[in-house]
Amino acid sequence: MFQAISSRRFFVLGALAGAMLPGCGGEPAKKTSGNSNTVAAASRIRGGGSSFIGPMMELWKGAYEKTEIDYQVTGSGDGVQKLLAKERDFGCTDAPLSNDQLEKAGGPDSVLQIPLAMGAVVPVYNLPGLSEPLNFTGDLLAEIYLGKITKWNDPSIAKVNPGAKLPDLNITVCARADGSGTSHIWTSYLSLVSPTWKEKVGASTQPKWPVGQQAPKNAGVAKLVEDKVGALGYVELIYALEKKSLSNGKVQNADKSDFLAGSLESVSASAANLKEIPENLVFSLLQQGGKDSYPICGTVWLVAHTKTEVSKAEALKGFVRYATGEGQELCSKKHYAKLPKNLVEKVVASLDKLGK
Repeated sequence: MFQAISSRRFFVLGALAGAMLPGCGGEPAKKTSGNSNTVAAASRIRGGGSSFIGPMMELWKGAYEKTEIDYQVTGSGDGVQKLLAKERDFGCTDAPLSNDQLEKAGGPDSVLQIPLAMGAVVPVYNLPGLSEPLNFTGDLLAEIYLGKITKWNDPSIAKVNPGAKLPDLNITVCARADGSGTSHIWTSYLSLVSPTWKEKVGASTQPKWPVGQQAPKNAGVAKLVEDKVGALGYVELIYALEKKSLSNGKVQNADKSDFLAGSLESVSASAANLKEIPENLVFSLLQQGGKDSYPICGTVWLVAHTKTEVSKAEALKGFVRYATGEGQELCSKKHYAKLPKNLVEKVVASLDKLGK
C-alpha cells in the first residue's frame, strides 16, 4: 500500500513540474529578456497631447483590445513636452517636432513621428440669420486675425460674399490659449497666404495673437465662439460639426477657382495629392493643388522614443499597426481622411526602428 501511494505521489509531482517547464506538455513560459523573440507587450501604454486626434483616440482605444490605451487630451504642446521628459510612452501632435525639440530628444534618429490621421481646420463663426455659409480668402482671414478687418460688413468680406446680409457688427477674434498643433496648422496656413502675417506673427504652436480672446483646446475655442454673437474662431472639423449653433466658413482653394468647406471629401482630395513622402514621415497638407482640395488640412503624428522599453515598444507597434490599418476604417465616423496607402506602407516599415 505504501509503495502504491508513493508512486502515485511521485507521478503527480512530476506532472506538476512538467507543466511548469517549456516543452513538457504545459504552456511555454514567456520570456521578457532582450534575447527573446516573443517578448510580451505591455498591457497598458500612456499617451497624451493633441485635441485634434482626441475623437479618433476615443474610437480606437474602445475598439482595440490587445492593449489598454490611456490617452489624455492636453494639447499638442503638452503632449510633446511630456514625451520628451519621458513622462509618457507617446505623445500626439499636429505640429512636427521643431529642431530644438529634436535636439532635446537626442537627435532626429532618437524619435519616430508617425502619421495617424488627416483632418481639416475650419473657420467657425456665430452670425445668426445668414442662410448660406460665408466665403473667406486666406488674405481675409489673415487681416481679421491681424486686427485690420474689424467689422463683419467690411467691403473685403462683402466682395467675396455677394448677396449676403452682413451685419454692422464687430468681429470677436477667438484663438487657442495653449500650445496647440491646431494653431500651428492655422498660423502656417496664414503664413503661406499672407506675407504680412508671416513677417509679424509667423507659424507657431503658441503665437502672440495680435487681437482677440483665447481659450484652451479645440473645445474651448468652439465654446468661445458659441457664447459670443459676432465671434470667429478656428477648430478641427469634428468640433465644428458638434456645435449646431455655429456656422462653418468656406475657404478659397489653392487654385483660387472655388470656395470649399472642410469635409471628409475635400480633405481626402488634399491627401490624394501627397506625392513625395520623406523618410522621416514629416510633410505638409496645406495648400495642396486641385480644385477639390481643402487648403487648411493637417496631420496628427504619434511621437515615440526609438529607445523604448521592449514591452512598451511592442505594445506601441501593435497599436500603430491597428490605427493605421484596420482602424482607418473608423476615420470617416469622425470626418477624418484615411492615410494614403503609400504612406501606410512607410509607417509600417518605420516601426522596425522602435525598441532598438
